[in-house]
Amino acid sequence: MFYIGTKVDPQTGDTSELPPLWLCDPLEIMGRGMDESSEHYRILRWNSRGNHHEQQHALNLGIVGDRQSWGILRAGGLALATSRRALECLAAWLQTGDGDTMHTVSHRGGWNLGAYVLPSGEVIGNPSAPLFYNGDRSHAPAYRARGTVESWRENVARLSSGNSRPMLAIGAALAAPLLHLVGLESGGFHFFGPSGCGKTTSANVGASVWGMPREQVLNWDATALALANAAAARNDGLMLLDEIGQGNPDAVNMAAYRLFNGTGKMQGAREGGNREMLRWRILVLSTGEIDLASFMQGGGRRTRAGQEVRLASLPADAGGGMGAFERLHGISDSNRLAKALEKAAGENYGTVGRAFVAFVADKASEIALRLQIAISELSDSLPDETSGQVRRVAARFAVTGEALEIATEAGFTGWQTGEGRAAIRRCFFAWLERYGVGNREDEQIIDQAEGWFSAHAYGRFIDWADAAGDKEPDVFNAAGYRRRDGGDMTWLISPSVFALEIAEGYDKTAAADILAKAGMLQKGKDGKVTTTHRTPDMQTPRRFYKFVSPVRSNGKNEPPPLIE
Repeated sequence: MFYIGTKVDPQTGDTSELPPLWLCDPLEIMGRGMDESSEHYRILRWNSRGNHHEQQHALNLGIVGDRQSWGILRAGGLALATSRRALECLAAWLQTGDGDTMHTVSHRGGWNLGAYVLPSGEVIGNPSAPLFYNGDRSHAPAYRARGTVESWRENVARLSSGNSRPMLAIGAALAAPLLHLVGLESGGFHFFGPSGCGKTTSANVGASVWGMPREQVLNWDATALALANAAAARNDGLMLLDEIGQGNPDAVNMAAYRLFNGTGKMQGAREGGNREMLRWRILVLSTGEIDLASFMQGGGRRTRAGQEVRLASLPADAGGGMGAFERLHGISDSNRLAKALEKAAGENYGTVGRAFVAFVADKASEIALRLQIAISELSDSLPDETSGQVRRVAARFAVTGEALEIATEAGFTGWQTGEGRAAIRRCFFAWLERYGVGNREDEQIIDQAEGWFSAHAYGRFIDWADAAGDKEPDVFNAAGYRRRDGGDMTWLISPSVFALEIAEGYDKTAAADILAKAGMLQKGKDGKVTTTHRTPDMQTPRRFYKFVSPVRSNGKNEPPPLIE
């Protein structure tokens, strides 16, 4: 591209052209754009030097002429002039040149203007107005397609049939674009188990819905900004995370919080105020040798109940003696089936996700109703005492199962009607068997109290009889007193020990109420969580937390029986 200026002869008034001034390689203005923050852009297109690949970028008009703008273009393979005069001419053209078609500029993928945007920037469907994706494209090659819907169905889906874990992974990939229809928050599924059990194969099968499986994998311990950009690019989509055990517990803890919170970090703008925060809604598919809670505990951290609910951990082993598989499809063993699935997913990918969003794009109301019914049916099958946390997880599983049924009806899987829903139900009850139907935070408090008593029920208590005698109690770091009421043992625990150790990390009053409901702590007749006692070695009555059992006595909230 050249700029040809003119000059006027002061003597004659004649106009003549100046020698062409080179500005840059060929550059096309496709139009203008505006994003959610009402910032304006120029939509540009060029072919990069060297590989001649087409590049597109929405250049913010607020930085046109700045070093930052030239850096963006040069990094994209566009050769630019270096002289001040040439760059001034180029900046003027970028702001005023032809190409005024208005675009909506989006910094995140997923649904927008009735179309679906992949992390590569590919737009599936027909948006109601020109749409341009200007988000993270660093993993664009991972979202290419290979094969056909038919080849994916006859290879990947066929071998996944009857195998609940690979079917859950496929369901998660298909359910992600449907979450917004029923207002579900970001969440995910975590397959855990020993090496070679089929957890990674299952995850790769799910990833094949959208693109090249192994190229989609991200790290748990990536920086906060990298995760935010990646999540925004995969908005309304699937996010595949690698072995959780390879991450740092602190980084994983923060990653889980940020990913499932659905918003990026607030940042200030140079001109004042704050930048528009990135937002997303995703389904995460993760793997690891242990579950999230065990991993965090191994690093000296405790998972919050919300994290365990958002990332539902279930054993990759389906319980049939074949690892993650329940049906071998005539293959001699589970290892060979895993290899066959890996090969199938590595040769057939990216087609079904595109076909699925095209199929559901104009059926939002109909599908939303189906999803609500599926959620209600699974929720209604649970006991009345089931907590809201568990019902939210059940809703995620229900949407996943219904997504498989929709794909089956569309002819994408080749499975029998109801097969997908039944597989997801098996996975849900595998999760429920581990976590029960109660509130997860309540369970954590009870587990923590039981663990404390397991370690200290005898070593840190002064025996009531010893306190009454002349013998000096030989107890280091005493937590309270132990005595028998009739034939039953009771423990009187000092308020400081209860607050700092047994209820550590939780509100002490709420924790005491939960432990009372579990049959471990006995409240006073006045309903207070502490009771007054005069110990043999003290003249003044003191208040204690009175425990009548070191373990819950009302049983853990058990899941209902599996109903296919």
